Amino acid sequence: MRISSQNNAFLFNLPVDFMSPYLYEKFQIFLDNQRMPYDNALDYLSSCIKEVVFPSITYENVTQRLYGGKTVDYKSAKNIYDTYQHDLDITFRNVDSHTNYWMMQEILAEFWLNTRKPYVPYFSLSILDKNGDLIYTVLFKNILLKTQGENRFQYQKQDFGEQTFSITFSYNYLDIIWELRKSPKEEGSSIFDLPYGQGYWERQSKPDWEDLSEISTTKERKNPIIFPDERPTWGSTQV
Repeated sequence: MRISSQNNAFLFNLPVDFMSPYLYEKFQIFLDNQRMPYDNALDYLSSCIKEVVFPSITYENVTQRLYGGKTVDYKSAKNIYDTYQHDLDITFRNVDSHTNYWMMQEILAEFWLNTRKPYVPYFSLSILDKNGDLIYTVLFKNILLKTQGENRFQYQKQDFGEQTFSITFSYNYLDIIWELRKSPKEEGSSIFDLPYGQGYWERQSKPDWEDLSEISTTKERKNPIIFPDERPTWGSTQV
């Protein structure tokens, strides 16, 4: 059994165009007043990310009942992108008197009110190995805002325990790219793109017949067997 305790071998940062330019300038006032060690508000918010929940996958089967009542399961024709749950949950640490919570709320409100932004920019999740090398890149595309979790203000709470809040996004597409390559000139390959030359896309082995006209069913269709007409003729006494 291979044991590994590395649970943080990943990178997830909010995209650069996640915020509008005027919000960069607006939030910079807070960073300067607090003397934050961040270049901009986006880096500040990305540093508060605690957890990213990758959606679960469900492969539904199609059941057919055969003669005699026996049921048999088959793979369904459902699109593979729809086998993934379309929710992406991100948990943030609640820091600096809940300031990052209100910043995120203002960013998301701007997105909702801006009719020129149909979707949130792509999210990228990078999976690393123990040496920090990139293994997989997960791209979430056509993202929409779904929910922002509640925030508790408590006078009676005096301890220094961690508080969090969560934001749930809904996406339409995702892509998972294998990043390890034999040479720097090669490009990463998506796990949803089956390779050529492995029997996935090539034509099946050539059948015994050379032409469609040689198939037995075609011959029977062109030269049907004529059976004697058993229907009663006109004037017959048969009922």
